[in-house]
Amino acid sequence: MKVLIVDDDPLFLEISKIFLEIFHNIPSDTVDSAREALNMLEKESYDAIVSDYDMPVMNGITFLKTIRDKRINIPFILFTGVGEELMHEAKQNGANSFLLKTSDPKAQYSELSKQI
Repeated sequence: MKVLIVDDDPLFLEISKIFLEIFHNIPSDTVDSAREALNMLEKESYDAIVSDYDMPVMNGITFLKTIRDKRINIPFILFTGVGEELMHEAKQNGANSFLLKTSDPKAQYSELSKQI
Protein backbone atom coordinates (compact mmCIF):
# COMPACT_ATOMS: atom_id res chain seq x y z
CA MET A 1 0.00 0.00 0.00
CA LYS A 2 1.22 3.49 -0.88
CA VAL A 3 -0.49 6.84 -0.22
CA LEU A 4 -0.09 10.26 -1.83
CA ILE A 5 -0.49 13.15 0.65
CA VAL A 6 -1.25 16.61 -0.78
CA ASP A 7 -1.03 19.72 1.40
CA ASP A 8 0.55 23.17 1.00
CA ASP A 9 1.89 23.14 4.58
CA PRO A 10 5.39 21.57 4.63
CA LEU A 11 5.25 20.89 8.38
CA PHE A 12 1.92 19.11 8.04
CA LEU A 13 3.33 16.99 5.20
CA GLU A 14 6.33 16.00 7.31
CA ILE A 15 4.22 15.12 10.34
CA SER A 16 1.72 13.18 8.22
CA LYS A 17 4.47 11.13 6.59
CA ILE A 18 6.07 10.33 9.96
CA PHE A 19 2.80 9.32 11.64
CA LEU A 20 1.59 7.18 8.74
CA GLU A 21 4.92 5.47 8.01
CA ILE A 22 6.33 4.96 11.51
CA PHE A 23 3.22 4.46 13.61
CA HIS A 24 0.86 2.90 11.05
CA ASN A 25 3.24 1.26 8.55
CA ILE A 26 1.71 3.10 5.56
CA PRO A 27 4.33 4.28 3.03
CA SER A 28 3.60 7.70 1.56
CA ASP A 29 4.79 10.33 -0.87
CA THR A 30 4.12 13.99 -0.15
CA VAL A 31 3.56 16.95 -2.48
CA ASP A 32 2.73 20.56 -1.71
CA SER A 33 0.23 21.27 -4.50
CA ALA A 34 -2.55 19.64 -6.47
CA ARG A 35 -0.66 20.33 -9.71
CA GLU A 36 2.36 18.44 -8.41
CA ALA A 37 0.04 15.63 -7.29
CA LEU A 38 -1.37 15.37 -10.82
CA ASN A 39 2.20 14.98 -12.12
CA MET A 40 2.92 12.28 -9.53
CA LEU A 41 -0.24 10.39 -10.50
CA GLU A 42 1.07 10.15 -14.06
CA LYS A 43 4.34 8.57 -12.87
CA GLU A 44 3.44 6.54 -9.78
CA SER A 45 0.74 4.17 -8.61
CA TYR A 46 -1.08 4.89 -5.33
CA ASP A 47 -3.68 3.06 -3.30
CA ALA A 48 -5.16 6.25 -1.80
CA ILE A 49 -4.93 10.04 -1.98
CA VAL A 50 -5.14 12.18 1.16
CA SER A 51 -5.65 15.83 0.29
CA ASP A 52 -6.13 19.11 2.08
CA TYR A 53 -8.88 21.44 0.87
CA ASP A 54 -7.45 24.94 1.37
CA MET A 55 -4.52 25.17 -1.08
CA PRO A 56 -3.48 27.93 -3.49
CA VAL A 57 -4.19 27.65 -7.25
CA MET A 58 -6.29 24.46 -6.97
CA ASN A 59 -8.26 23.55 -3.84
CA GLY A 60 -8.96 19.98 -2.75
CA ILE A 61 -12.44 19.80 -4.33
CA THR A 62 -11.17 21.09 -7.68
CA PHE A 63 -8.31 18.58 -7.47
CA LEU A 64 -10.82 15.81 -6.74
CA LYS A 65 -13.00 16.85 -9.70
CA THR A 66 -9.93 16.94 -11.95
CA ILE A 67 -8.79 13.42 -11.11
CA ARG A 68 -12.34 12.05 -11.38
CA ASP A 69 -12.69 13.75 -14.81
CA LYS A 70 -9.50 11.93 -15.82
CA ARG A 71 -11.15 8.67 -14.72
CA ILE A 72 -8.69 8.21 -11.87
CA ASN A 73 -10.69 6.23 -9.33
CA ILE A 74 -8.16 5.97 -6.52
CA PRO A 75 -9.83 6.29 -3.09
CA PHE A 76 -9.76 9.97 -2.09
CA ILE A 77 -9.83 11.29 1.49
CA LEU A 78 -10.36 15.01 2.02
CA PHE A 79 -8.36 15.75 5.20
CA THR A 80 -8.90 19.37 6.12
CA GLY A 81 -9.21 21.97 8.83
CA VAL A 82 -12.10 23.61 6.96
CA GLY A 83 -15.47 22.80 8.50
CA GLU A 84 -17.83 19.96 7.88
CA GLU A 85 -19.86 22.07 5.44
CA LEU A 86 -17.47 20.74 2.77
CA MET A 87 -18.31 17.12 3.53
CA HIS A 88 -21.41 17.07 1.32
CA GLU A 89 -19.61 18.76 -1.58
CA ALA A 90 -16.66 16.38 -1.25
CA LYS A 91 -18.91 13.30 -1.27
CA GLN A 92 -20.93 14.70 -4.18
CA ASN A 93 -17.75 15.01 -6.23
CA GLY A 94 -16.45 11.52 -5.57
CA ALA A 95 -14.57 11.68 -2.27
CA ASN A 96 -14.55 8.37 -0.45
CA SER A 97 -14.07 9.92 2.95
CA PHE A 98 -13.85 13.23 4.81
CA LEU A 99 -11.78 13.84 7.94
CA LEU A 100 -11.30 17.02 9.96
CA LYS A 101 -7.83 17.96 11.16
CA THR A 102 -7.71 18.27 14.94
CA SER A 103 -5.26 19.38 17.60
CA ASP A 104 -4.72 15.73 18.62
CA PRO A 105 -2.29 14.24 16.07
CA LYS A 106 -2.30 10.77 17.59
CA ALA A 107 -6.09 10.47 17.35
CA GLN A 108 -6.40 12.07 13.90
CA TYR A 109 -3.71 9.86 12.34
CA SER A 110 -5.15 6.79 13.97
CA GLU A 111 -8.51 7.61 12.36
CA LEU A 112 -6.84 8.47 9.04
CA SER A 113 -4.96 5.16 8.99
CA LYS A 114 -8.26 3.32 9.58
CA GLN A 115 -9.89 5.17 6.68
CA ILE A 116 -6.95 4.41 4.38
